[in-house]
Amino acid sequence: MSEKTYQALVERVKRKIGSPAAQSKHCVEIQRQPDDAAEDWSQLLADLGTVENVTIIPLDDTGESVRLRWNPEESMA
Repeated sequence: MSEKTYQALVERVKRKIGSPAAQSKHCVEIQRQPDDAAEDWSQLLADLGTVENVTIIPLDDTGESVRLRWNPEESMA
C-alpha cells in the first residue's frame, strides 16, 4: 500500500462524504476507481468499518461499490 495513493483515496471519499447532498441524506455511494489499488480500497473499507455509527452496505458482489450510511444523532449521544 502506498501512503500517497491511500491518502488520495481518503481525500476523494472525504469530499464525497462532505458534499451537501451526502450531508443532508446521511449517506453516500462510493466506488473503487480503476486507478485505486486493491489494497488501498480494502484498507479504506476496513478503516471505515471501525468508525462508530457508520454502516457499509455493499452494492455489488465485488465490494467495489458501497453505500455509507451514518447517524449523526447517535454519534453526538
